[in-house]
Amino acid sequence: MAYNVNNWGFIATGQKIGVGYVINGGADFGAQFAQGSPENPGGNLITDAHEKILDSNGAVVYAFQLTNTGTDTFFALEGGGLS
Repeated sequence: MAYNVNNWGFIATGQKIGVGYVINGGADFGAQFAQGSPENPGGNLITDAHEKILDSNGAVVYAFQLTNTGTDTFFALEGGGLS
């Protein structure tokens, strides 16, 4: 399963943020890889520190850190499962 969600968020120049997402209300879809994809010219995004979190209600939350070393940009969430 692949996903590409445009306009997921915004990240300023030099900023590092945490990005988290759930799939189908927190269902476990196994190993997932996602990243931020810049939507404005000059955006340069680094994705790292991937996590898979089981919250106190049993829902799976996928998360990663996103750093912008370019210009301010909106970003898409792009990713999918690993096999």
